[in-house]
Amino acid sequence: MSTRKVIDAIAQVRTTLVDTTGTRWPDLELLNGYNNAVLAVVNLRPDASTKNIPFNTEAGKSKQVLPSDGLRWMDIVYDVASGNPIRKTDRTTLDDQIPNWHNSPGNRVTNWVFDERDPKTAYVYPQPSTPVEIQIIYSVAPSAVEITDFENDTTTISIDDSYFNAIKEYMLYEAYSKDADYASNAQRATAHYSKFERTLGNKSGVDQASNPEERM
Repeated sequence: MSTRKVIDAIAQVRTTLVDTTGTRWPDLELLNGYNNAVLAVVNLRPDASTKNIPFNTEAGKSKQVLPSDGLRWMDIVYDVASGNPIRKTDRTTLDDQIPNWHNSPGNRVTNWVFDERDPKTAYVYPQPSTPVEIQIIYSVAPSAVEITDFENDTTTISIDDSYFNAIKEYMLYEAYSKDADYASNAQRATAHYSKFERTLGNKSGVDQASNPEERM
C-alpha cells in the first residue's frame, strides 16, 4: 500500500529542476511524466502492480487469456474448489510426455504453461471440460492519475512506496529530454534514466535476497 503522494513526487522533481514556479515544466506536464514513469516501472517490474483473484477458465480449451486489464500472467496458484496446487510446467515436458495434451480433457487443472513471447496467454492441462475456478496472479497497468488541485490533492502513487525514487528518476529523465537539444540536458536525461534502471535493479536484488524460496 502506498502512502507517498503524487504531488510530493512532482514537488521534489521541481526542486531538482529548479523550477518551483512551474515556468518551464507546467504541472500537467510533470503529471504526465509521473503517469509515464509508473508504466515504465511496471514494464520492467511486472510484480509492481498485480491482482490476485479467482478466475474461471474457458471450457474446452487449453488456451486461457487474461482479463482485459491484464498485462501478463504471473502465476496460477491453485484450484479453488479442491485447494490443490497448480504447478508451472515447461511446455516441452508436456509436448514430449503427452503429445496431445492440448486436447486432453479433465475436471481439474494440474499444470500450466507460459511463454514470455506471448505474455497475455497461458495454457492449462488437463483441458477443463467445464469452467474451473482457479486462483491467479497477473500484472496490470495502473490507471492514469488525474489532478486538478496541485497544492492539496491527496492521491497516493499507484504502486508501492518502494518505487517512489525510481518514479522520480524517470520523471526527471522525461523532463530533461524536453530540452535534449542542449548537450547538458541530454546528459542529465541519460544520467537519470540510468539511475532509474539502477534503482529498479537494486530493488530486484533486495527482493530476491528476501524471497524465502530463494533461501531454501
